[in-house]
Amino acid sequence: MNEAEVRNWFGNRGYPFSDKSKLKFKVIGDWIFIHDSLDEYDEVELYYMDTIHAEPYDGWTRKGFSWAKEKLLTLIPRHWNQGINNGE
Repeated sequence: MNEAEVRNWFGNRGYPFSDKSKLKFKVIGDWIFIHDSLDEYDEVELYYMDTIHAEPYDGWTRKGFSWAKEKLLTLIPRHWNQGINNGE
């Protein structure tokens, strides 16, 4: 998923990002970890994408956040990440 698709997914669900926002994101399976540079709380948020709603599942302070896939997998709820393999 590229940045335009991410912006489109959130925009279609009523949460458009500012054109000035710098987005950092990683998609794993049906989940997306995302940080918006204009976020007032400066958090990385986790969203489940196989839905018509854009509701954050959880969030973490950006400072010190690890974007390593192994770490991200530990943050996805266990009952959801069982079908995710290393190739996604």
